[in-house]
Amino acid sequence: MRAKASLRQLRLVDVDVGGDVHRVVMGGVAPCPGPTVRDSMDYLESRADGLRRLLISEPFGYDSMCVDLVMPACLPEAQLGYVIMEVMGYPFYSGSNTIATAAAVLEAGLIPMEEGEQSLCLEAPAGLTRVRTRNRDGVVESVTAQGSPAFIQAREESVTVPGLGTVRYDLAWSGGYYIMVDAASVGHRVVAAEINAMILTADRIVNAVQREFRYRHPELGAVGPPRFLHFMGPVERRADGGLWAASATYGHPGVIWRCPTGTGTSARLALMAARGEITPGVPLETVSPAGNVFTGVINGYSSVGGHQAVDTAITARPYPVANMDMTIDIDAPMMRPYQLHHILITPGNALTAAGRRDQNRRSSS
Repeated sequence: MRAKASLRQLRLVDVDVGGDVHRVVMGGVAPCPGPTVRDSMDYLESRADGLRRLLISEPFGYDSMCVDLVMPACLPEAQLGYVIMEVMGYPFYSGSNTIATAAAVLEAGLIPMEEGEQSLCLEAPAGLTRVRTRNRDGVVESVTAQGSPAFIQAREESVTVPGLGTVRYDLAWSGGYYIMVDAASVGHRVVAAEINAMILTADRIVNAVQREFRYRHPELGAVGPPRFLHFMGPVERRADGGLWAASATYGHPGVIWRCPTGTGTSARLALMAARGEITPGVPLETVSPAGNVFTGVINGYSSVGGHQAVDTAITARPYPVANMDMTIDIDAPMMRPYQLHHILITPGNALTAAGRRDQNRRSSS
């Protein structure tokens, strides 16, 4: 029986990082035009956003799901590239998505796994990211991802928010713009019982900040207004000298993640460094309202467009939860709004990311 011409197939691996599902797309997507992974991100955002909307929408997904599209790297140092897709759009970098992608490509064999410690280099839209994994018996037991340099672009800003009055915040960059808000200053504790209330508060603050946002990234240029807000609980010192902080990361619109997020943790480290509250080498455990923990550390300092930045590393354990092929009839009525004809390829032509990488290398040699 001949296969229906409108059928397409996506190869997916779902990975749990900090309690959130990260859906890693390993095959079935047409190559995106452009010389860099950032260009691929721009193409997906402007010409093929149906893929993101499909995978994070019911019945296939949900709004707090993260999606990572694996693709050939463009920079020669990188082994693979990946584009990050979330409810708010296309972040330039994400720690938890990097952790999930590294685990998925190693356990799938797209990058050969080494027993024990292993170093990877991946290409995100923000550029190169270095990753260290600890592997045992074919399983990735932990991943440490080097964050995008994080810095504070504006200190002690304020905005008038309907229903809240004047809200004070700091503006951080850690792969996306973050509005950093002390939770107690807007009447919240960073606990599970207040998640819904924090979402409503964050929505108001982000809308107010976006209306008057005027900043540009000093190197990346126009990257859009903030779509993330980080609620900060008090910092506590542990007996071993490390630090602990309740943290909740909001993605606009409508999501507080179950994990503390890698970029949220990096943004917190940047702000604490700017305030003189932490030094390199001191671990910070950020704990989400769901009780999940990421460990972040400052490895050193750098500069981004004249701003002092911190070079961070975020560690968490990934857990694979599903390995599947998703069959899609692109002519089905429910699929028409996503406009997938040009971005999904027929199963007979569905190369994996590694296959496309090897094919590209052979054609360029």
